Amino acid sequence: MKNYSYKLAPLQEEFELYQTELEGAGLTIALMRVRGSLEIQVIKQSLFLLQQRHPYLQMHIAKNTDGMYFVTQEINEIPLRIVEKTKENQWLEVIEEELNHKIDSLRSPLIKLAYIPAAIGSDLFDLIFTIHHSISDGVSLIQLCREFLNYCASITDGKQVEVDQLPVSPPVEKFLAKVSTVLPLRILLFQLKLILNQLLKKTVQLSADVNCPVSEQKSRLIHHFLNEKQTKQLCQLCKKEQTTVTGALNAAMILAFKKQLAIAGNVYINGVIAVDNRKFIQSEFAHEQNLGLMSGGLLITEYISNNSSFWQIAKSSRQKIEQCLANKQNFYIPLSAQSRIYSFKKGKIFPQVYILSNLGQINQSKKYGSLELIENHITISSRNYRPSLILHCTTFRSKLYLNFSYAEPLISAQRAQSFIDCFMSSIYEAGI
Repeated sequence: MKNYSYKLAPLQEEFELYQTELEGAGLTIALMRVRGSLEIQVIKQSLFLLQQRHPYLQMHIAKNTDGMYFVTQEINEIPLRIVEKTKENQWLEVIEEELNHKIDSLRSPLIKLAYIPAAIGSDLFDLIFTIHHSISDGVSLIQLCREFLNYCASITDGKQVEVDQLPVSPPVEKFLAKVSTVLPLRILLFQLKLILNQLLKKTVQLSADVNCPVSEQKSRLIHHFLNEKQTKQLCQLCKKEQTTVTGALNAAMILAFKKQLAIAGNVYINGVIAVDNRKFIQSEFAHEQNLGLMSGGLLITEYISNNSSFWQIAKSSRQKIEQCLANKQNFYIPLSAQSRIYSFKKGKIFPQVYILSNLGQINQSKKYGSLELIENHITISSRNYRPSLILHCTTFRSKLYLNFSYAEPLISAQRAQSFIDCFMSSIYEAGI
């Protein structure tokens, strides 16, 4: 392995700051539910190949007087945790455990794997990757899952696997800064607009059920999915109503908050819609096989009246997303990371009610030799100073998976479940 030393870009530094100060916030997790048989040694060999191929998996983070650096000195193997299976859907508990144990980024690789072997009489086992958000987003992590299963299948079939090491992906800021010379001015004007919106529109905020320090919080996960028929119906209705699945999911989020908070009148709600910036970058590194943090986000402020219907909000959400993309607002969050770091250190966090990330259709193979991938979806750790809800969505094998994460007790389990019940009701009432 080569020796590397790269200074973290502001967006990468931001997520390392969350990792340390917010007790693991920003950890990204992918679940693979797999049918078949897999030996421990094959898993270890496949992890070794992943680490050989991706430089970021050979690194840890070192702090210096002039900032933070990715370095490869004395790096260890990717940690593998083997969990004895004792119940059905144990993967939910294991994911929560992983969400609440931050990566030791100063000493260990920035990724780890938990393996839940199949129970006696079953051939269904679970693999759970946890990765530091500074080196990967959901798109990269899903690709890493695919690569890992390919290695497992090849090794199981007795093939000799050799890998070529990929180059280190530069930080996303390097590409975005070249897109437009007027972006710094746009970002400044956008930040001023946010301040005015907060003052004039008085967007609704979530109040904490129990205020407590981050060290006493737990990241929680609630999992739902739409079956094949429901997913198909949703897609067809979105097309008929001239919106997108993301627009519909955003409408359900907004209506759920309005119902759950029992807001009688009109209201403004702030949310962040995640965007894969690879689609907007002309570079050999803007490819999902290159591990890296290439995501951005759009801050959407929706006005909701008592007469707003689900599909009206869904259409409005689509229009606002398209307008934001046309104005290159998906670049603002990565390029304004330094400003957020400064605010975070001052104890200030922008008040967002929710984050919505819809990866869309995962173009993942079902079969890997004798292995069959049954489910593949992601979630993220959600500890914070303020309560918010995070929804990650993926579509695989014609099913739409919905993973809601929140920080308890900032949001109580009862309140979170009530919100999600409202969310699912909004989806069903829309005609699903």
